[in-house]
Amino acid sequence: MPKKLAVVVSIIALLVLVTFSFPGRPVADEDKDEIERHLERGNELAEEGDYDGAMTEYEKVLKIDDGNALAHNNLGIVYKRKGLYISAVEEFQAALDGLPNYFKAYNNLANVYFEREYYDDAVKYYNKCLAIKPNFADAHWNLALAYEKKGEKTRAIRHFRKFAELSDSPAYVGLAQQHVDDLSAKPEETAPEAEVTTYGEDAVNAIE
Repeated sequence: MPKKLAVVVSIIALLVLVTFSFPGRPVADEDKDEIERHLERGNELAEEGDYDGAMTEYEKVLKIDDGNALAHNNLGIVYKRKGLYISAVEEFQAALDGLPNYFKAYNNLANVYFEREYYDDAVKYYNKCLAIKPNFADAHWNLALAYEKKGEKTRAIRHFRKFAELSDSPAYVGLAQQHVDDLSAKPEETAPEAEVTTYGEDAVNAIE
């Protein structure tokens, strides 16, 4: 088995745009079209790195439909990328208030806590994500990292292995196996820790 991959992979998955309205809050057809246009434009701007422009587009969505979970989630991602962590948490929580089974918003929320090194909170929300979507590979990777940071090797190994079963990313599958090997090794056999990154932050999310 080769030594740890000296690779840091940054994955920003662009998924299918889905618009919706909440029960009891119907959105007119013309408003749905406008919401979709603003979401799509916001996503394009976020992809280009124009975060201020993206924020403006998502805020336009929320003026039409203040409970739109996609807009809250994507706004949270933009805040996170700008280092505005409190605002990011508020937006992910707003997305979950509107759509409690939005598992990717839980993953994104947990990523904020992971990045800020609040690993207990990260574990809590990754587990909430997996309670909704047990086979969501991204959250297994992230949860494994959080357990590894907490020194809970057995749980970390379990989730790295589960990620390897589910993932279609060869680079990350290989890296997961290396984490398993290192966590299973005797202390004197352990290689220096590789740089790690959370996985599965999405600029555009499909509601599943």
